[in-house]
Order: sequence, then structure tokens, then C-alpha cells
Amino acid sequence: MDKAAKHTSAWADAATGQMHPARSHEVHARVRSFSRAGGRLRASQHAALERHGDSYLVQVPRRDAIRTVDPDFVLDPQQVFGRRAPLIVEVGPGGGEALLAAAKANPDTDFFAVEVWETAIAKIVSAAAAQALDNVKVVAADASQLLATALPVGCASEVWTFFPDPWRKSRHRKRRLVNEAYAALVARVLAPGGVWRLATDWADYAWQMRDVVEAVSAKGLFTYPDAGARPQLGSDTWVEGDKGNGPDPGSPRGVMGGWSQRFSGRKLTRFEARGIAEGRTIRDLTALRTDQKLTPEIDSREAAQREVAQREVAQSEVAQPENGASGLRAPSA
Repeated sequence: MDKAAKHTSAWADAATGQMHPARSHEVHARVRSFSRAGGRLRASQHAALERHGDSYLVQVPRRDAIRTVDPDFVLDPQQVFGRRAPLIVEVGPGGGEALLAAAKANPDTDFFAVEVWETAIAKIVSAAAAQALDNVKVVAADASQLLATALPVGCASEVWTFFPDPWRKSRHRKRRLVNEAYAALVARVLAPGGVWRLATDWADYAWQMRDVVEAVSAKGLFTYPDAGARPQLGSDTWVEGDKGNGPDPGSPRGVMGGWSQRFSGRKLTRFEARGIAEGRTIRDLTALRTDQKLTPEIDSREAAQREVAQREVAQSEVAQPENGASGLRAPSA
């Protein structure tokens, strides 16, 4: 179906087979961390979704457009998996290399793969089925909306945000996923003592992540055990003025570093290996959820920030243990 038809009649998502409501002028403008959710599926990917979609895809009621989430929808992990188990939520797993390896190595832990790209969704479903994994489910949804309302408060033991799109151009920075509003959403779904793991190979996104973790830790939502750690990481390959591999400017509080040791539970994916081969430094960050509840002051401030950002995009565009050791078994190489 062409784009024009999608705006005037109900239509089906090629990846999930789910029907979506007709779009109209009432669709809410929102800042997205992804550019589009499409992609051409190969015949084998179509076949995998047809055969295994019912087993691996979570059906998400939409608010008004593809990948949006009905605010009344509740996604109960215990109901989905049929058991009570530790839950890891990975936002943007791509083809799922790291998540699937972790799921295979840790059958007593459940995993939600929150992904928007149709081709990536198909790859995860196909690979999970091939390995007969019963502790993986794919949620095709905008993570910012899913974490805000659908997932129960404190349901997750870990949230992973590995290698999100760095949106390299300055005018696109508002689309970056990791900001204080997103951190508050992560805090909402993490149980006390839960772990937020982040990684990027893009230097000035690493600085932004560090500044966000520092800021939300100052609010009491997280602790930041590696604050100031490894300040010279990557210094042997720094290139002055290079946003992807430049020198650490320090945080707003004047702190350099803040990098964790590489998470042993993350399989070295082709994407990460390519960043290393191109000379970029991989930086991991770890934040531990405290038992402080989200306050109305924090909620209202973050909501106001999101509202301002949404107006801007609508006007400018058309169309636990130390260092967060989790006890997870490392995936085999």
C-alpha cells in the first residue's frame, strides 16, 4: 500500500500482520529516535513471520500510527511468558545478535526485544525460532511510548541500550534516544537494584550518555558506580574536532571518564566489530536503579521537555553487585 493510502484507510503492517487505524490530521507529532520502520522483506523473512510470528510477536494496540502504543495497553511479562522470571528489555536490538546469544546462555531469564524495523523484527523471529528459544518475545513499538505506559513499574531487572542511532548531524540531535526523559522512563520500568546498560562507538554520543547518567544520578534515580572511571579511554586514537572519536570534553560537572568495563554478557556483534575496525572506541556505561520513586516534579518537567521538543519537530519537519554485575552467563563466542 502506498503512503497516501495509509493516511486514508486502515492497513496491515508487513512485519507483524497487525492492522493499523487510518491516519489523519489528528495523528500526534512526536520526536522519534528512528527515521522509519520499513524495509523490504525477503521471501524467507515473510515465511518466517508467517510461520513463527504467533509464537514470538507481541501484538501491541496502536495509538494512531505504526509503532505507537495505545496508552491503555498493559504488557504483563508474566502473562506473556507464562512464568515469573528476571526480565531484560533491550531497546533497539537490531538483528538481535547480542540478545539472542544472551537468551540462549540464560534460559531462566526472559527477554523483550523492542524494535521498530521490519527487517530486524523478521531476523530476530527467524533466528529465535531456529534456536527454539522460548524466553524471547519481540515487541514492535516505539520504546519511549512502551516504557512510559505499557510495561509495569519495576518489572525489569535490566534495560539495555546498546549502540542507538547517533544521529550525527547537529540538527538531528533532538532525535537521539538517550536523554533525561528517556532515562526517567528506564527508571520507571527498572526494579530497585536493576541495571541500565548503555554502549556506543560514537564519541560525542558517549559524552551525552555520560551527562545524562550523571544528571539522573544527581536526582537520586540511579547510582553511577563508574563515575570518573577510565578517563583516558580512547586517548591513543583521539582526533581533535572529530565528533565520532574526539577527546573527552568533560561533563557539565567537570568530570572526565565514567566508563565501565565492557559488559561480558554482550556478544561482540558485527556492528560493534565494524566500529572497532574503523578506529572508534567502544564506551560502556552502567547505572544502578535506586529505590527512589519518580516524583511529580521530575515527571512534569520531563513531560514539558517532551512537549516542547514535539512542537519543534512539528514546526520544522514535514512528514546489584559492584559495577552492575548481573549474574548473567556470558554468551559463547
